[in-house]
Amino acid sequence: MKRIKKLLGLALTLTLSLGMVACSSSKGDEKEVVDKLQQIKDSGKIVLATSAEYSPYEFHTMVDGKDTIVGFDVMIAQEIADEIGVELEFIDMDFDGLLGALNAEKADVVLACMTPNPERLESADFSELYYTDKNVVIVKKGEEDKVKSDVDLKNIKVGVQRGSTQESFVIDELGCTNYKSLTKIPDLMLELQNGNIDAIVTGKNVAAINVQNYINVAIGNSNVGVNCEESAAVALKKSDNNDSLIELINNVIKKLQDEGKTDQYMQEAIKLADEQ
Repeated sequence: MKRIKKLLGLALTLTLSLGMVACSSSKGDEKEVVDKLQQIKDSGKIVLATSAEYSPYEFHTMVDGKDTIVGFDVMIAQEIADEIGVELEFIDMDFDGLLGALNAEKADVVLACMTPNPERLESADFSELYYTDKNVVIVKKGEEDKVKSDVDLKNIKVGVQRGSTQESFVIDELGCTNYKSLTKIPDLMLELQNGNIDAIVTGKNVAAINVQNYINVAIGNSNVGVNCEESAAVALKKSDNNDSLIELINNVIKKLQDEGKTDQYMQEAIKLADEQ
């Protein structure tokens, strides 16, 4: 009889232990599925990862004597932060490390003129597009007709930003083998000036700003990449708890586009970059 009572006691203890484990697991699961938008609201800030060497989208300037990140993407990000009702905080890093920052949960969103191509869609969630730009080629002055078509890029040394859609276009689509990938556009501009590369493939707005900041360079007379646009969307860590945040971001994007503020912000960003 004592042996039966002992066994019953052990069974009851085991049952209680399993119940506690189940409850603990359930609470852990609940924590994992907390809505991302609510997490941001609770923290009082949204952390933006960007690469602030890509004017007019994002770049550094002095504001009231303080080094500040400004630009088109920053204006879009501020609209999102205002809509949520939180502060906007920045993490500035190399472009090819941005999605890694998302996956490591160092940032909530990425705005860096990032195109949601198939490769990136495998590792991140994206909003609707908030901007689309054409690609152009930057060459030395006097060589504006050097690159007329995609084929011409295969016969020269091409510069592209590391991790960009232009890099994928030049390497994967065109099959170029003579290229140089660097993390920052200003570094590519110096390489072009010094004759270490023959051309740079980048977005039209970015090119327009940079040819004004560097001597002896110009935008070429080219139709390179006419079917490879530089588009921009907000990137988030791939997750099941992003739905409400993505919906809010998409609503902000639509509102800005409907009101004509997207184009207005781009022009303001270009003007600000011109004053650098």
